[in-house]
Amino acid sequence: MLNRFKSVLMNAVGASELGLQYPNDSDNDMMTDYINSNYVVEVENKPYSRPSFLGLTAEETQVSADHRVRPIIVPRDLSRLPWCAGYAECINAGKSTWNEDQASATRGDLKLLDVNVTLPYVMFSMFDGHAGYQVALTARLHLHRIILERLLAIPGNMLLNEDENELIKGRDLVTGAIELAYRQMDQMVEMQAQNGGGGCTAITILFLNGRLYAAGAGDSRAVLVLGEEQRALTRDHTPDSESNRVRALGFLRSNELLKGHFTPLEFRKRPLQKELGSLVLYREPFMTGWAYKTLTHPDLKLPLISGHGKRSRVMGTIGVTRGFGDHGLKAANTGVNIKPFLSSQPEVQSLDLDSCNLTERDCIIVATDGLWDVVSDKTAAAILRKTLAPDTPSLEYRLTMGAQELVQAARGRLIGRVWMGKPENPNDSDEKSSPIASVDDISVLVVPLYPYLCEHKQWLKTTQQERKYAADSLATMCFDYPISNRSTDNPS
Repeated sequence: MLNRFKSVLMNAVGASELGLQYPNDSDNDMMTDYINSNYVVEVENKPYSRPSFLGLTAEETQVSADHRVRPIIVPRDLSRLPWCAGYAECINAGKSTWNEDQASATRGDLKLLDVNVTLPYVMFSMFDGHAGYQVALTARLHLHRIILERLLAIPGNMLLNEDENELIKGRDLVTGAIELAYRQMDQMVEMQAQNGGGGCTAITILFLNGRLYAAGAGDSRAVLVLGEEQRALTRDHTPDSESNRVRALGFLRSNELLKGHFTPLEFRKRPLQKELGSLVLYREPFMTGWAYKTLTHPDLKLPLISGHGKRSRVMGTIGVTRGFGDHGLKAANTGVNIKPFLSSQPEVQSLDLDSCNLTERDCIIVATDGLWDVVSDKTAAAILRKTLAPDTPSLEYRLTMGAQELVQAARGRLIGRVWMGKPENPNDSDEKSSPIASVDDISVLVVPLYPYLCEHKQWLKTTQQERKYAADSLATMCFDYPISNRSTDNPS
């Protein structure tokens, strides 16, 4: 069985080729009991596994981690994901033993007992681990439960309230619940790590009460593909993009956090000792312009933020500034803690789906930076549109094909010992003109939007009918109640 499976993976693996067996989805076990109790999750180390909706056995998980072949893995049973959303992944080219990306998908109902309403939800999450898989795995197993617990703590009448005249609307409370859940998740990871362990980025897509919520912490990204337009729903959190926040913290608490090793100032170019006493260009946090200062010895300290773009680093060590974990991370050769500069706070956007004029081909692409490092938002959207454009095969297969095509575009093909992407010019066969492909773990979700909007409208219709029936029944009961048993005013 294992040899046959491996030989299949050696080729371009497709949804119909894997021949896998699918156990029960362990991520959803006892979900209802958990939501309706005060159960406190015990933090424990879990053995490595892939997302449960893939259904890989231990042997198949080993095969999927072949760094030489980098097989593209997709679900065989597409119904394991809500609306048959597309998913594909492949492992890195050797930088870590295991694929440190993780993903989860859950759907269910929030039972708002105070208003006697059952509100459907669907949630997708993706995590990109670093310095180990454990934090990403812990987040996959627990984050959705924590978010649901926070949502259930909101009074039902407030959660359902979308009156634009109200100061606080339901969407604001949902955003707050996600933000608090992310902080709680990071605290859970800290308990587990005991001053060690790695970390992970996080991204969550929540469908609730007719709205889409996109929460991101780190450099994984969600991109909305709507008709011929596309836009990012989350922002990459890197030392470069968050330079002002990180340097401002170092500027205000320099002695406590920087320990005399780093400077929060930004210089136009790295100052040299031979320039001491001369005028150099610099700026403080939140300055948009530049100023001159006389270079002194403290200015020669290591920069708190170094490099630019994807090469930027906090204290020369880490390239993301938000996510979970990294509680024991220290700057090399200094022993200075980096965690105070890293945040678990997500940025959350929400979108009213009824205002978007959705079609069945409108989707969200959710992916780790293994995709976005080499494929732009525009290119990814174009690949997806091209895959979804035909009428055959059925849409659920095209969603999976779209995810697979996106992973293929980022992974490229192995030429010699180097993974290379497609050349920009299809007629150019010169390998030297081919771009370098991603050697990172690559995970991609393609989530359709239209099915949820249809489900939500049906839910609204059903809920209104139930309320009307309840009101009519109450009126009938009052009408049929004997007059002799009704209280009347005493005419005297």
